[in-house]
Amino acid sequence: MHIYNITFIVEEEIEKSWIEHVDMVLLPEISKNVNQVDLLKVTFEESPSNMKGATFTVQFYCSDESMISWVKEIGHQMLLQRLYRKFPKNWVTFASRLDFIKSYK
Repeated sequence: MHIYNITFIVEEEIEKSWIEHVDMVLLPEISKNVNQVDLLKVTFEESPSNMKGATFTVQFYCSDESMISWVKEIGHQMLLQRLYRKFPKNWVTFASRLDFIKSYK
C-alpha cells in the first residue's frame, strides 16, 4: 500500500470553511479514484514555535503504482486548483509519499 500525503497549514480565518469545502465538495469526488482518502487534523505534541494556523493532512491510500501516479499527476493538481479558486490565500501546502513496509502489533 502506498500513501500520498498532502499537508496543509491553514490560517484560522478560513479554517472552518476550508474544512467544510474539502470534506463536502473536493474529497468525495477525488476519492472515487483511490482505495481510501482520509482528512486528518494534526495536533503537534511539540509544536514549532513560529507556526501559525492549523495543520491538516489529506492521505490518499493507493494499492498500486497506477493509482499513486493518478494522485500525483491529476488528483493532487485538481485538489490544489479547486482550493486556490475558493481560497486564493491564507494557506500553504506540501506533499510527501509514504510506502508501507510492515505493521507491528
